[in-house]
Amino acid sequence: MPIYTDSTINSIKTRLTMSEVVQSYIPIVSRSGRNWAKCPFHGNGNERTPSFAINDRDGFYHCFGCGESGDMFTIVEKMDNVGFNEAVEILARKAGVTLETKAGSVERRDKDELDSLYDLNKRIAGTFHYLLLNSPEAEGARQYLERRGLSKELIERFELGYAPSDPNWLHSFLKKKGYSDDILAKSGLFSPNRFPYPMFISRLMFPVRSWQGRYIGFSGRDLTGSDTVPKYKNTSDTPIYSKRHNLFGLYEALDTLKKGNGSAVIVEGNFDVISMHQAGLTSAVASLGTALTEEQVKLLSRYVGRIDLMFDSDAAGQKSTDKAISIIHRMGLECFVHTLEGGKDASEILEKEGAEALFEAFGKGENAFAYLVSKGTKSYNIQSGRGKSDFVRYLSPFLQSTASSVELDSYIQSLSILLSVSEESIRADIASQDAGASVAEEDERGTIDGGKPRRRRFNPAAVSIDLFAMLYLSNHRELFPEYRPRISFGDLKDREAQVIYMALENAMRNEIASNELFLTMISDEDARNDVATSFALDEYSQQGGRSALDEAADRISLRGMEERRDVLLNQLRSFPDSLDPEQLAEALQRKKELDEKIGALREELFSSTAKEE
Repeated sequence: MPIYTDSTINSIKTRLTMSEVVQSYIPIVSRSGRNWAKCPFHGNGNERTPSFAINDRDGFYHCFGCGESGDMFTIVEKMDNVGFNEAVEILARKAGVTLETKAGSVERRDKDELDSLYDLNKRIAGTFHYLLLNSPEAEGARQYLERRGLSKELIERFELGYAPSDPNWLHSFLKKKGYSDDILAKSGLFSPNRFPYPMFISRLMFPVRSWQGRYIGFSGRDLTGSDTVPKYKNTSDTPIYSKRHNLFGLYEALDTLKKGNGSAVIVEGNFDVISMHQAGLTSAVASLGTALTEEQVKLLSRYVGRIDLMFDSDAAGQKSTDKAISIIHRMGLECFVHTLEGGKDASEILEKEGAEALFEAFGKGENAFAYLVSKGTKSYNIQSGRGKSDFVRYLSPFLQSTASSVELDSYIQSLSILLSVSEESIRADIASQDAGASVAEEDERGTIDGGKPRRRRFNPAAVSIDLFAMLYLSNHRELFPEYRPRISFGDLKDREAQVIYMALENAMRNEIASNELFLTMISDEDARNDVATSFALDEYSQQGGRSALDEAADRISLRGMEERRDVLLNQLRSFPDSLDPEQLAEALQRKKELDEKIGALREELFSSTAKEE
């Protein structure tokens, strides 16, 4: 059976809209800018009021009557009674896309290699930390931290370290500890082109930990003051580490984020993160030598619904802020921006003015729309017709990615007053723009010759909360009937997790016991290899992960209920006239029930977090 490439799937989704696919099966009606249809899966298409909502922006459908949901491939599978591959072939013909299949299989890594890499990172993090605190050579590093105003408590909490100046020390030290050159070459601690020359020499070391607390990589700041070497270096991607999928300081911020009452704060650098924590703002994190990525925002969205940005106020910082706003807003999270005056960053304020001044500076924030408007009015002459048009064009990507009609209307009303033009004119200009994907996002995607995506390799540090739950249940399939009522297929966002969920369903119905037979039930090659790898990893195979599974199940369920409530609210706000009194009462009752369930589950999650502390 062929396995089609991600490039093929993405090309189809780019060329076709959800509405185009649905319309080839059932009639569509438009209301208030949204598309609806009578559900083909219940009521024999005889509903009085269409309940089948079609979301072109995110590429999915959902029926408010029977709860059916899916993407364009799902509806083809169900309507034509075909498998996933046949659905891909049908839509490829419709879209004019050439089918490409994956050749070969993902290389499997055994448990020993992954465990060795985790052990190596943990061991050398401890050694670097010891050297920082005790080595005479690290005296300059200790004085540097003192000048930066970092407390001993924060140095310990983030386990800062020191990498010696001797280029032969690291390889010699680790060989004596029994690590093979094969493992060392894969660790990211040595230059990929000059092994065994170390990546980090005379540097202040910042260990990077995954959300599970495992040591997965390092960031190092140069202390020589040389202009010939980069100020910061980060571990290259390894079998256990991916810059796109991790954030510096996430593990240290996790206790605060899990409480679910605030926001995540994203700053530019490692020192900024630690400075924010010292000032009491313990939800601060930073990206790792890259612009903010969708994967990093998804990681934070497990815990918060709002992200606060506090980048440097120079031109580069403002550019990073604009790109970050675009990603955060497009993914449905609330975004606020905090601008530091005078070109300062968080660590500079801490160093010169103290933690209290930093905390006070952070309090001056504005929502993303207000920030963009303020910035745009300084860049464009909104007194002229051309300037007004350019100003709206500048804001169009943000406005186009606004999912809520009510929210979008409020933005357009504000712009209409500000520019002294009609709302209809603004809407027309917005519609003529193509938001598209930013160049930065395209550049961040790994490619191989010919522009095809790089093959994704299993990375334990990059596992989504959905995939974690499915991998754990794959290792303990006897638990699936117990957790099935808590984790519904429709609440899963990770497509690979959805594939594994269906395999678990089939295994339960057919009473499949062996791992080998279970693997044959997983049609997707990437998912099958990830499950096979998980069988060798302690965090999935041992029983001790039940508490993590419970938390994952609760967070997935909470996310699903919140989304259903939001969709219901949008329906009530956008289409009040389309509902008769009986339907309205029923919808309000469903909202009340969801509010009660969400409140109870939030309280339970908060209580469990408090007990852990």
